[in-house]
Amino acid sequence: MREFMLTLHLRIHDSLTALRRAHAVGDDDLANAQVGEIQDLVEIAARNGIDIGAGYAALSPTG
Repeated sequence: MREFMLTLHLRIHDSLTALRRAHAVGDDDLANAQVGEIQDLVEIAARNGIDIGAGYAALSPTG
């Protein structure tokens, strides 16, 4: 489970980085895709009882 949690955190981090880059270059389509990816990852974490921290909690559709 530890490896799963680490992978999930890394994927969220990478998606947030890509989202920031997309915003910086004005790529709205890529930004929207990254938002969807982040929401999916946050949902996966919630379904598996993984605390992803307060920094990501605001990204949750229920959060």
